[in-house]
Amino acid sequence: MNRQDERPGQARPERPDMPPDNQYYPHHHKPHRPRRGFHPLRFLRTLLLLIICILLGYGALRYGPAIYQRLFGSGNTTWVSERFSEELKAQNELVVYQTTLTGQETVSQEAWLLGTVQKVSVPYSFTIHFTVDMNLAQVSVDAATGDIVVRLPKPVASYAKLTVDEDNMEKVDWLYPLTPERYAEIKNEIEQNLYDECASKQEYLDAAWESTVGNIQTLFQNVLTANESTITSAVNVVMDETLVGTGALTSAETVTDTTPQPDSE
Repeated sequence: MNRQDERPGQARPERPDMPPDNQYYPHHHKPHRPRRGFHPLRFLRTLLLLIICILLGYGALRYGPAIYQRLFGSGNTTWVSERFSEELKAQNELVVYQTTLTGQETVSQEAWLLGTVQKVSVPYSFTIHFTVDMNLAQVSVDAATGDIVVRLPKPVASYAKLTVDEDNMEKVDWLYPLTPERYAEIKNEIEQNLYDECASKQEYLDAAWESTVGNIQTLFQNVLTANESTITSAVNVVMDETLVGTGALTSAETVTDTTPQPDSE
C-alpha cells in the first residue's frame, strides 16, 4: 500500500474515500455563515402579524363576552330576565323619590268699603312622593349585545301630604269669622297649588328618574344573587312615555294636625 505524501499541517483523512481536510479548508479556517441583512419584506410581514395579533386580542376582550353570551349564554340570560320581570311587577307602585317643603301661606278676604275683613296665616309642611308603576314594566334581551333592557313609564307624583301647624297659625277675623268650611277651602287651595307646582317641577322629575335607574340596577343585582347567576349582562333602563298608568293622582291628600283650631280672636 502506497503512502501518500504528507506535508506539515495536512491531516490524514480518516477514511480512504474522504479527501484531506485542507481540500475543504485549504487555509485551516472553517467558513462563516453570511450575516443576514435587513429585509424590508420580512420586517413588514412581522409587523403586520404583530398588528393582527393586537387587534385579535382587543377584539376578544371587547366583544368576546357578548359573542359568548349570544352563542352559549342566551338561555340563561332569558331565564334571568323573566325572573327579573316578575320581581319588577311584584313591586307594584315603587316609590322612587320624595321631598318635603315647609312654608307659610297667607290668605285674606276683602270686603267693599271695609277692606281686609279676614286674614289667615297658615304654616305648613308639604311632602310629595314620586312613584313608577312597575306593572307596566317591559323587560327584554338585546339580541345584539346580550344586555337586558327595561322600559318604564316616567315617574309621576302619586302621593302628597299637607300638614298644617295649627299651634302657630295666625288669623284676624273679627269682622268675618273663619268658619270650618272656609278653613277647609283654604287648605284645599294650598295643597292643590303645592301639588301642581311640585308635580311638574323638572328638578324633581329628573331626581326621581335618576333614583329609578339606581333602584332598578340594585334590584337586578339582588335577583342575580338570589338565583346564584353569573351572567355579565348589563341593565339598560329606558323611559318610555307611551307607557301610561292609571294610578297617578290629580290632587293631594291633606293630613292636618289634630291640635284643636284656636278660637277666634
